[in-house]
Amino acid sequence: MRRAVTTEDPSEFEIKEFPDEPAGRGEVILRVRACGVCGSDLHAYRDRSGWSAGRVLGHEIAGEVAQLGDGVTGLSIGDRVALEPRTHCGECPECRGGKIELCQVQGELFGLPVGGRLPGGFSETLTVPAENLFKVADDLDFAVAALAEPLAVAIHGHRVAAQLDSGRPTGGERVVVLGAGPIGLMSVFYAARAGATDIAVTARYDHQADAARMLGATHVFDSDGDGPEKLRSWAEEHPVDLVMETVGGTANTPTLAGQVARRGGRVLILGVFDPGVAMPASLILSRQLRLAGTIFYGYIGMQHDYEIATDLLNEHRDLLGNLITHRVSLDDVALGVGYAGDKSSGALKVAIEP
Repeated sequence: MRRAVTTEDPSEFEIKEFPDEPAGRGEVILRVRACGVCGSDLHAYRDRSGWSAGRVLGHEIAGEVAQLGDGVTGLSIGDRVALEPRTHCGECPECRGGKIELCQVQGELFGLPVGGRLPGGFSETLTVPAENLFKVADDLDFAVAALAEPLAVAIHGHRVAAQLDSGRPTGGERVVVLGAGPIGLMSVFYAARAGATDIAVTARYDHQADAARMLGATHVFDSDGDGPEKLRSWAEEHPVDLVMETVGGTANTPTLAGQVARRGGRVLILGVFDPGVAMPASLILSRQLRLAGTIFYGYIGMQHDYEIATDLLNEHRDLLGNLITHRVSLDDVALGVGYAGDKSSGALKVAIEP
């Protein structure tokens, strides 16, 4: 099989041949058909101090079942599936309680940019646990199916935030989403499906703003300039029940989130921040905010976030398919990562198609 492997230069990848891997008990050989370029890949791409050579990136993965290991049931050769890329032990108290995203033993992600041992989806095939695969429709575009991962992040975050005020229905809520990258756009989409009536979003580029409106945003504010001040003014007149922060990095958006949320409101952190970014403790205290942070997916009750995500992708394939702005082959991975990192290219979601 062929894989795109990182080099010392983040702008260059080397295509290497690897031996085919057998499927062990409970495992499946997945033929990768599409892998999205994620913001976490771009964080490593931009911050070269954290970049490492010899990695196979990519964790937004969809493909088809190519081989079944012993003991695998419920799957057949040729099934189209989306991969939940995080492993878990199944034995620790968190796993036994259904909180697999909090596994204390062996939680690991396929395709981590830094550290970890599992290769990612910039590869022709992967050996994966069968329990991490979720079927999609036989005619669903693989690149759309790969959106299951960022959509599941947004879904899990929204569901966790709802638990912070479990007596309050999500229908009729007013939601603000900070950031209109893929996670932000997925957060807008799911908030609309969860019944929010007002959804405001901040966006830096026109194509992001247009996509947010398409997915259900009712108000769009510029991320820069006087946009944050206009958002704060709007929030004073329209009390915000939930703020979903999706920017991360070095942004001061946690403070903006605390300023925008109503007293007793909720703030959800989905963005991956640099270590030096501070949380606005005085705002959280004085406004009595409820705060949560999530980065993965799992079960809430008896339903997995990926089950919801794949159902929504099947149902809204045409709408969500508009988010796939670029498709490149495995040989052109560096070009695809470059597109994803340059929002002026019009990129929303870039799909690598091995």
